[in-house]
Amino acid sequence: MLLSLIADHYIPGSTILDIGSGSGLVEEQLFRRLPDALVVGVDYSPAMIAMAEKRLAGKDKQFVTVQHDLCDIQSAKLPERDYQLAFSVQTIHNLPPESQRKVMSWVHKVLSKGGFFFFLDRIAVPGADSFSCYQSVWKRQERVYSSSIDEGRSFPEHQQYLDEQGDSPLTLQENLKIIAEAGFQASALDVRGNRALIACVKIIAAG
Repeated sequence: MLLSLIADHYIPGSTILDIGSGSGLVEEQLFRRLPDALVVGVDYSPAMIAMAEKRLAGKDKQFVTVQHDLCDIQSAKLPERDYQLAFSVQTIHNLPPESQRKVMSWVHKVLSKGGFFFFLDRIAVPGADSFSCYQSVWKRQERVYSSSIDEGRSFPEHQQYLDEQGDSPLTLQENLKIIAEAGFQASALDVRGNRALIACVKIIAAG
């Protein structure tokens, strides 16, 4: 779904921004759909950047990585481009809440007017009372996709798992709030358990 959104909204000649580009896995799939796309990725890990360069060998003129700490994203220096699209996959929830807020504001600043930010990430389980509902979703996903999902057998176990991973996911409502505060119009396009795909649009002001 994310790849379809990017492909449908990409403007030839503009640049796509990937926040947390990692090993370049998404770019590998993206270039199959958009062979001539231009992408700038931001990532802090030298190991991940090296993996991306290997995976995307031959695409060095189309894919550029900026090594930068996302916790200090506001000081990042990007190539001067027309950034009409941005996306982030399973990255921002790893940051402290205040850094997540700053990333949203920074993306809004970087994007051209009318640009889109597609945000696909983990969201927080709101509390113990609703945890059993998430368990039902995870069990169904295990049956449908023949995969194992270990999010803990109880809410305290789930919270402990997040703490051990250093994850700080926000609830869907909290994410929508900071996205709106950054200046975006947000739409939750797909929410399944504790994963959400949110489309954020940089509104063109009237007049």
